[in-house]
Amino acid sequence: MAEQNVITSMLDDLSTEQPISTALCIGQNIEQYGHDHLISWQYFNVTDFLSLPFTQRFDLGFVLLDTEEWLGVSETQKSQILVKLRDLMAKRIVVVSRLQDEKMLRALGFTQLIDKTTHESDFALWQFNILTYKHVPDWFNSKFWANPENWNKFRW
Repeated sequence: MAEQNVITSMLDDLSTEQPISTALCIGQNIEQYGHDHLISWQYFNVTDFLSLPFTQRFDLGFVLLDTEEWLGVSETQKSQILVKLRDLMAKRIVVVSRLQDEKMLRALGFTQLIDKTTHESDFALWQFNILTYKHVPDWFNSKFWANPENWNKFRW
């Protein structure tokens, strides 16, 4: 598992972007790292998470894919868990994974936080933030849409 100071500094950085009051963790209980930040953590077992009903949307989802709890979990189940977390349960998601999970995480829209070429260990850090997932293109504004007041004034 990642070092305590890495998790603590990452939580500090994420809290400066957007406040975090509720968080959930899958893979390993890391509640002890959130006491300084006044974050209300909830831990969920990997096998129980898929049957968990939607009751609230958390500010942060923290997934540790590199723990022993994920050993018997298939790629399909990993994807289902991450999709449920991304679409229903959390506004932002941080995933600690092995390098072998890169293809799946990219396919699900996650972006890489730590460049895997800067270190020698089998470790990667990914995030999904719905607010920064898709940048609004330049053409997607009212200036480029049909304006009825200009009909019959300009030749289209």
